[in-house]
Amino acid sequence: MSVADPDYRDRLDALEQTWQVWSQLGGSLSEPKWSAASRCPGWDVACLYAHHSQFLLALSAPLPPHGPEVSGQPQSAAQVLRAFNTAGGAAGSAASAVADQAVREAAQLKPAELAERFTRLGPVAIRRLRSARPDLAVPWPPAPSGVLLGEGLRIILMEATVHLLDVQRALGQPPALPDTAVAHTASLLTEVAPGVELIEAATGRSATSPFPVLR
Repeated sequence: MSVADPDYRDRLDALEQTWQVWSQLGGSLSEPKWSAASRCPGWDVACLYAHHSQFLLALSAPLPPHGPEVSGQPQSAAQVLRAFNTAGGAAGSAASAVADQAVREAAQLKPAELAERFTRLGPVAIRRLRSARPDLAVPWPPAPSGVLLGEGLRIILMEATVHLLDVQRALGQPPALPDTAVAHTASLLTEVAPGVELIEAATGRSATSPFPVLR
């Protein structure tokens, strides 16, 4: 991946716009709305904010100027997601711990504090990502060889988009997301899906769906 890769800037713009939707929506919610149940089992809107804002907490910290401790060839976003969601992968083994963390944190913080993460930390994280090299190798547990920052950004944008849809559906609102965020997320998910099965299902040549590809 080139340092001047235009896709990195485009995805970063999409992430910034998506986090702004999170921020504006969170700032407009009444207290009862935060307790609206989502389609993620056991999570309400507050839990979704607590969960996804972990990315903002991590990214608002300074990025290392040089590649950190990673071994081997960094994986692509699609490779990470495929491994994460295989039988026995982290999507299953870590699901309970991730869910419990979001529930605990949502209970400990006020709704205004959850919304403020996007208002206050979002711009900080975006500025740091704009000044970083997309070809910087960064850790991405549980991928032992990490990922390039540009590939990690693809996963973060996908997570921001999918969970924003979860929030909007929980609130009974129609989907309202930046078009570029939707396009990049759809593109990544098609990469994760097995190619032949995707082509045959999409063209009506098979009744067997390759989806879902993520938990």
